[in-house]
Amino acid sequence: MGTVSRLLLLLLLLLGAPAPAAGSLGEPELCYVLDAVLFLYSLVLTGLYWRLRLTARRWRRAAEQQQEEAVYAGLSCGNQETYETLQMKRS
Repeated sequence: MGTVSRLLLLLLLLLGAPAPAAGSLGEPELCYVLDAVLFLYSLVLTGLYWRLRLTARRWRRAAEQQQEEAVYAGLSCGNQETYETLQMKRS
């Protein structure tokens, strides 16, 4: 079970379980519990958002690099002479 589903299960148990009269959660305490759950939920979603954003950026950079390499794939500068030497004819 994932972290989020565990938190939701805990929340459902807290809200749905009959509580003893002396130790029951009052309205302020219940709000604090709900605030904590929402805070943790927002942290998890923010982390997942940034992970997705950084992963997409890495994919984009890798695709651009492959396209660049494909442009220069047929070119080589190993043993080619750029200029030919002109032979002067003496007459």
